[in-house]
Amino acid sequence: MVLFGSYILAKAVKSTENNQLSLANIEKRIALDLTHLNLPDDFLKHSGSKEAVIDYLAKLNSQLKETPIFVYSIEGITEFPARADLIEKQLQTPQKVFTISFVINNNILNKNDIAVFILVCLFSLAISYLFFLSERTKLQVAKQLPEPEPNSKTKPILIVDLQNKTLAANCSPDKPVALANKPLCFYLALVEFCTENPDVVLNQNKDVPEELLTLANKYFYRLVELGHTVRKRPNFTNSLEKTLSEIRAALDDVWQDQPEVKDVYYPPKAHGEGSRSRLHHYGLKNITLENIEVIGK
Repeated sequence: MVLFGSYILAKAVKSTENNQLSLANIEKRIALDLTHLNLPDDFLKHSGSKEAVIDYLAKLNSQLKETPIFVYSIEGITEFPARADLIEKQLQTPQKVFTISFVINNNILNKNDIAVFILVCLFSLAISYLFFLSERTKLQVAKQLPEPEPNSKTKPILIVDLQNKTLAANCSPDKPVALANKPLCFYLALVEFCTENPDVVLNQNKDVPEELLTLANKYFYRLVELGHTVRKRPNFTNSLEKTLSEIRAALDDVWQDQPEVKDVYYPPKAHGEGSRSRLHHYGLKNITLENIEVIGK
């Protein structure tokens, strides 16, 4: 429709230009013929010949039938009924000023244009109908799809950044929590150890497994490589409860907005009298490597 409208507008502009050019040529033609026309002259008290003028108009208009212009009258002489859409021009001669009236048929649309317009309308209707069917199908498919579960959010992941020595939740990366070297290295070692040895019980009343200590030292040396510390290697077997408490405190801050997921990452606390020595297991039972992302590893 827009293209068709642009076409009609361009055609109207071109038609106006052609009509102006045709009018100028017709005026020249009439100016040359005026001396041969028997027109009335009030100054000379000459009545002229109305029939001769009308006959001239008929011959002239027959030559203009292929154009949208016809000459309506010369000096008011015409055989056509009165109308309001006349265009009047003044022809200046040495003896007198003559008034010529024209009519221009401004019907821009021809039969071919109307046929094209109808085809464009039908095409637009077809496109609109197809679009309607497409949208209706999308709505029907959407109605048949199951409703998303309320908890279908991004899976919580703990991000450990060795470059900055921080912990953060992937849902709140702009809220990192700093952690000291010893608890940071021990926690990463604990995660890796528990994912590889899910059946091993870690009891605070027993020695820390050598494999776990090796992993903790590995992460400490990585911190050294990153240039974060020049202090001596910490003893990961000393003050184990303090180390675990620092880890828990940092995780409390990280997951303060999602406490329900904290248990996956949280080293369990001892509960009940004597439980620390007999039953307590500080290992991470449910954690997997998919639950944690380590930057700078």
